[in-house]
Amino acid sequence: MVVKRSILERVLAFIYPERCCCCGKPVACGSVVCEACRPELHRITPPVCPMCGRGDGECGCGRHKRHTDRCVAPFYYSGAAKSALHRLKFGGKEYVAEMFALAMEQTVIREYRTVKFDCVTAVPLSLSVQKARKYNQSVLLAKRLSSLLGITYRDLLIKQCETIPQRELPAFRRSGNVLGVFDVALQDIESMESGFNVLLVDDTVTTGATLDECAKMLKLYGAKYVYAVTATASRLPDDS
Repeated sequence: MVVKRSILERVLAFIYPERCCCCGKPVACGSVVCEACRPELHRITPPVCPMCGRGDGECGCGRHKRHTDRCVAPFYYSGAAKSALHRLKFGGKEYVAEMFALAMEQTVIREYRTVKFDCVTAVPLSLSVQKARKYNQSVLLAKRLSSLLGITYRDLLIKQCETIPQRELPAFRRSGNVLGVFDVALQDIESMESGFNVLLVDDTVTTGATLDECAKMLKLYGAKYVYAVTATASRLPDDS
């Protein structure tokens, strides 16, 4: 995974070396992942479940109908991808979003090639969590992805109240934990024509409860289809 850098970026890399998104070790300019971490990125490869996007043998959704029309992800939440996501969410390493966005772009093009999206949006954080973290990692991913795909980014959703972090709850409690906590940003969503298609972005998916609740609200306010893409997907038998 190599990114073309400008002349100025290449010059600056001599002074401030770029870092591996997964472990933080110095890498050559434009190399977002070091040689040691690259094999530890556990990619999700076709064929994948048409609902949750996990590979054959890893699907835990039972293909149950949800408000999200599909969900895909480039990596499993394990190995180097898990380390990279922790650095993005909790380590303040915003540059890690570049690696995930590049991989998410490839996955979207492969899995959603026939879909015409009207906008990209992200799963929101509560104001207090975002203030403490200083940014929303899902927004970082969504904005980078929208730029790569050439699709407009919009802040269509808001989180109205605090919830227990989903990662701290067993799978059977996650749907109830996010029930009714999301709303739409009326000013942004009213500018959309009814029947729009949304690409919904989040950092990871386990049970899909958060994405489902967000998709429900988007459809209540006029979205026709809501397709999701996340940076990683948990292996449900192991992680839930």
